[in-house]
Amino acid sequence: MALNTNTLANNVDLDDAVVSIVPTHGAIARAEFKASVGMKLLMTLTHNGKPVPFGAIAAAVDSQNSSIVADNGQVYLSGMPMAGKVRAKWGDGPDASCEADYRLPPESQNQALSQLSAACR
Repeated sequence: MALNTNTLANNVDLDDAVVSIVPTHGAIARAEFKASVGMKLLMTLTHNGKPVPFGAIAAAVDSQNSSIVADNGQVYLSGMPMAGKVRAKWGDGPDASCEADYRLPPESQNQALSQLSAACR
């Protein structure tokens, strides 16, 4: 079973738009789709003036949704609030993680994707 993601609101993101189910003859089948509701961000994170390392794990402090940091400190995050804190972690040492505060302008609610930069501390 698949959902047409083109019909969803800009602030909805599905973890998986296709779910495999096997109904028996004459049965009604139920499928569950996990969705994140909130802003979609393409964030560039820096730490001590340099991009957060490639492969770091980034997530909202109060969320279990996480993403992997790409080249130049860029990370895509979905289901995000208009303002919050993002944590990035790339190792086990005390200097291998950081947090960045962000706040989106109100007009971001009308955009499919918001881009911003944030300094991690």
